[in-house]
Amino acid sequence: MKSLIAAVFVLFSMPSFAGVITYDFTRLVLGDEADQTSLIGQITFDENETQFNMNTWLSFFFQLKFDNVSYNILEEDIAEFAVVDLNNDVFGDESGEGFEFYIEDSSVPYEFTISSGLAGLGETDTCVFFDGGDRCAGGLFQVVKTVESNNGSTQVSEPASFATAMLILFAFTSMRKRKQ
Repeated sequence: MKSLIAAVFVLFSMPSFAGVITYDFTRLVLGDEADQTSLIGQITFDENETQFNMNTWLSFFFQLKFDNVSYNILEEDIAEFAVVDLNNDVFGDESGEGFEFYIEDSSVPYEFTISSGLAGLGETDTCVFFDGGDRCAGGLFQVVKTVESNNGSTQVSEPASFATAMLILFAFTSMRKRKQ
């Protein structure tokens, strides 16, 4: 009986593995290819997440390439990022979905505003606006979803499992004392 209790305790107190869902925003060319302007991105969520927003993502990466110079877009550059449905392979095509970024930094030659989708731009397009004009893609991001489960996934600690194991141990001990 002690061995069984010890085994249950060890199993319940072990951390579980949670997978990760990655959404890759495919490279969009803004303007002509000769302008050397493009935008790519990626966000990740826990595979069990049901609310997809800025407060629940695990990681965020977007990068603007403007005149062949790359600028990383930081979370503090986000004015709006609204998700309605990431499972339909297109981002920004639904009412209330899209984003708007502002890049204002002394290291940047322009102040950039990057808008995409119906929520960010009000239309199904993606554009970068700067002092000298704008460059648009004429479309929206294609989104590629990848789910990484168990194999190579992120290890997540489970304090609730530990508490459950302690509760079970306490219940077994109480039952044993009552029988005596």
